[in-house]
Amino acid sequence: MRKVFEVELNSPDCDAYATLTLPATPYSMLDALEQLGLAEGQLPGWRITRAYGDRNPFSLSRMEGALPELNVLALRLTQLNETELAIVDGLAIMAREWGGPSIPITQAIDMTYSTDCCHIIEETADDQTLGRFCAENGFVPEAESLSDEAFALLDFERIGRQFRQNERGIFTSGGYVQRWEELKQVSKNLDFTLKKPGYTILAELPDGSRVDLPTPLGETVLEEPAQCVDCAAPALNGLTAMRSTLDLLAFRLAELEVDGELTKYKAVLVATGCEDIARALTLADGLDQYAFDPEPREPDEVASGHLKELLPEEELAALLPNVVLYRYGQALMEQSGGKLTGYGYVQPAAGPVQGMEPQKNGLEMTLG
Repeated sequence: MRKVFEVELNSPDCDAYATLTLPATPYSMLDALEQLGLAEGQLPGWRITRAYGDRNPFSLSRMEGALPELNVLALRLTQLNETELAIVDGLAIMAREWGGPSIPITQAIDMTYSTDCCHIIEETADDQTLGRFCAENGFVPEAESLSDEAFALLDFERIGRQFRQNERGIFTSGGYVQRWEELKQVSKNLDFTLKKPGYTILAELPDGSRVDLPTPLGETVLEEPAQCVDCAAPALNGLTAMRSTLDLLAFRLAELEVDGELTKYKAVLVATGCEDIARALTLADGLDQYAFDPEPREPDEVASGHLKELLPEEELAALLPNVVLYRYGQALMEQSGGKLTGYGYVQPAAGPVQGMEPQKNGLEMTLG
């Protein structure tokens, strides 16, 4: 699926940030909210930082609405062809000219469903070419009986301008767009609620079809290649394996969620740079080799947490103003092989673990 927007997300209650590419899969959306530490039902603030593609009707436009609505809009844009995108581009320009600089996302979604409410004349870039098109195609009755010589003397620019102003049409990079019917009100019937899918892995098969995993007990699992396209652990999206292997991992993910270990597992996947489904299965069975703390997100938080475990409150209060916590936290991480992730801090529980070896020996406390 092609990319449409890159957005920066922020938590209303703290300084946490995350980035997300839209359209995003259901688990990718939920995962981003988890990394921001949002409560169930709470939505983040967002801003578009990048728009992909040569033709994106909304580009970096100012839009108003919630993240799930923006994701639905991004998905709709991937489903339109070039002509339809040109029409939506025209509708977006009309909305900004007639309604103000900001476009409600629900209105933008309605635009994507309303391309058949418009006419488009492609390769028509200005009043001159529009006027000639109208005159050549019977929209100017007075021109039908003219000789070729007289026809060439017509003021095509004036004719085109009259048509455009009367129809309230718009020129876009894809042609001239005229709306002849009101937008369809589709968005009011859409459900924008974020829901956890019924699968733990959505797999795509060689023929392009998709199946939910884990497979219900008693059903046969065909042995064929499959790709993970949406996963309860989004770090695994895009990886391939045999369908039976993905099915086994899907069962383990469901068990990890029940046991309250799924967030730790996701952090370990990121910390170890796992890019293989077989390795992902091994990690799922070896989580006791790792220590996980969901609180630290920066090296200074690693340092302060470590010192709180070592020192009584009085000594800690006297020491903290005199320690460069950020550099001290970096040193701690280098010594232990620990890694910071969007889910928290991961380090080997006892000794080096493959993929998380310490970077150097020794630990120096840096004083301010």
